[in-house]
Amino acid sequence: MRIKRNKLENVSFARRKGACAAAVVVPLLVAGCGDEKVAEVLVRPVKAMVVPEPVTERVLTYSGVIAPRIESKLGFRVSGKIVERYVNVGQPVQAGQKIAKLDEKDLRLAEHSARAAVAAAKTRFEVARDALNRAKFLLPNRFIAQSAVDQRQLEFNSAQSALNAAQDQLDQAINATSYALLLADENGIVTSVRAEPGQVVAAGQAVITLAHSNDIEASVAVPEQKIVKLANGQPTSISLWPAPDIRSDGKIREIAGAADTASRTYAVRVTIAKPVPQMRIGMTAAVAFRIPQDSPAVIVPITALASERGKTIAFVADKDTQTVARRDVETGRVTDEGVLVKAGLKPGEILITGGVQFLQNGMTVRLPKQAATEVAQANSTVNR
Repeated sequence: MRIKRNKLENVSFARRKGACAAAVVVPLLVAGCGDEKVAEVLVRPVKAMVVPEPVTERVLTYSGVIAPRIESKLGFRVSGKIVERYVNVGQPVQAGQKIAKLDEKDLRLAEHSARAAVAAAKTRFEVARDALNRAKFLLPNRFIAQSAVDQRQLEFNSAQSALNAAQDQLDQAINATSYALLLADENGIVTSVRAEPGQVVAAGQAVITLAHSNDIEASVAVPEQKIVKLANGQPTSISLWPAPDIRSDGKIREIAGAADTASRTYAVRVTIAKPVPQMRIGMTAAVAFRIPQDSPAVIVPITALASERGKTIAFVADKDTQTVARRDVETGRVTDEGVLVKAGLKPGEILITGGVQFLQNGMTVRLPKQAATEVAQANSTVNR
């Protein structure tokens, strides 16, 4: 009896287990059917933007440096030993300010010698003049021959020439003495010092390098494939790298006639129209050149494009039906702002910019409110 009872209990347990399994399977099937229905009506949210107007020009931006238009190396016009230097690197100077000074003892001695030579030549000139005057006075009464008068005239002319030469040498000696003091010829900033007190320098040897601050510009290196797009006088925009808000207009002043042998770039000098005090020599600057676009194109984010069977595609949305349509597009180069699209898109259309890899032609999507607002604004502008 106990054995029969156990069998009955096992059969009852198996029936209850099967009933539980069936109870579990049915809801899963129902849930599965429910998921299929949800998938059919699922609306995929996307990112979108309004296709902008085609651009007719593009911007080439290169890094450069703020540099003076004129940077001169100042040196003494005479040789000598430097006894004083009045400026240091980075110091601003004004025109006429003292830069350095030479030991002028030898120059003073040369000046004194020239003064003595002038005095001697002046004495000889006065003697020759008096002799000529006496000869001219005696000639009418035949007390002296004409040849004697001519001889006195020759001596007078020689004395006068010697006096003029001595006076010129004195002027040179005076100038040489004044050259012992080196002065700044323009307002500027000392960018380098090349000589120190106690050093003996030759005439013309650079003592300092002075960057003229009255006229600054931007120096840029442009690749050879882009230099053909630029021309002298072309307007530009200059901004500082440490302070992008500081901007100024400019124009191309000079384009190098030959490329740099190492970098194969061309040096372009851009004049700054209205330099501001914050633009200091040596600062890094961004110089933007605007050049005509070869063909009008719209700029879109790279996330708005996808590849399908070797073609570049994009999806545009209909605001009323909330569905997307696939478009084959022709792309150009990639810029900092995005990708240039030459054909396939029209200004004012809603372009899907996110999630395009999950879209299919005719799929229903949920557009962001911002895109719908931009389209409404664009349409109202066109109706006006």
